[in-house]
Amino acid sequence: MSRANYKTAFAMSMAIAAVIAALCSCSRNGGNGGVRANVFTSLADFSDKKIASEHGSVFAKFIDRIIPNVEHRYYTTFDAIVAALQTDVVDAIALDMPVALHLVAHKDDFAIFPYVISVDSYGFAVPKGSRLCEDGNNILLKLKDSGVITDAEMYWFAADSGEVRAIPRLDHNPNFDGSAGTIMFGCETTLRPMSYAAPDGKPVGFDIDIVNRLAYELNMRVEVVPMPFGELLPALLAGRLSMAGGSMTITDERKETVDFIGPYFEGGTAFVVKKERL
Repeated sequence: MSRANYKTAFAMSMAIAAVIAALCSCSRNGGNGGVRANVFTSLADFSDKKIASEHGSVFAKFIDRIIPNVEHRYYTTFDAIVAALQTDVVDAIALDMPVALHLVAHKDDFAIFPYVISVDSYGFAVPKGSRLCEDGNNILLKLKDSGVITDAEMYWFAADSGEVRAIPRLDHNPNFDGSAGTIMFGCETTLRPMSYAAPDGKPVGFDIDIVNRLAYELNMRVEVVPMPFGELLPALLAGRLSMAGGSMTITDERKETVDFIGPYFEGGTAFVVKKERL
């Protein structure tokens, strides 16, 4: 799916959800003895509700700017926050837009709430002063100008992205030997379609594809280090990683301690809720 088609798909899902929300005028109780399943028709309806997000994410800060009195619940993995919504432990989960779209495409009882919390730019974090920052941004600009980034979006965000995908093989540089070193890239490997593990255990996804392309142009190899999202920046600052990412939003607060390669993609923060509550 191209960037234009991706944004069109998101806009369509928002429009459909908005119609459903407008038609809902009553509330009903959720099952499993969980939270009261009031329907959501505006962002104000999430006040006093339980919202799940991952440790280390910045979703709570974005949410608190526009919705008062939210009770934030933090989990260490993506699977844990999905389970929290599935079992009605929370009212909604906050996710990056591409991850949210993929999730609702594969879970019939989930839906995206029709109002975006924020518009985000994603980048790859590197240590302050790292040569990777300047070199990586120069290469990223070339990848954008040549259409490589758009092609990668079409490959990883396609409607059938639930099928097995592999990192494309790069062989256009006959002099590549990886002698410039290895990028230790940390990411969570459960965030489809951005960074996740294939059935054979190999890390794949849009973000890993882009990192692989950056490394190739630098005559470097990539070693993916899977870890929970909340551990990425501490590991980078401790010197255990040379780059960290995977739907990582570029923020002024993060830029105080790390540099960023990017943005390589513009997304946003969305709420995913039970479809019955729209």
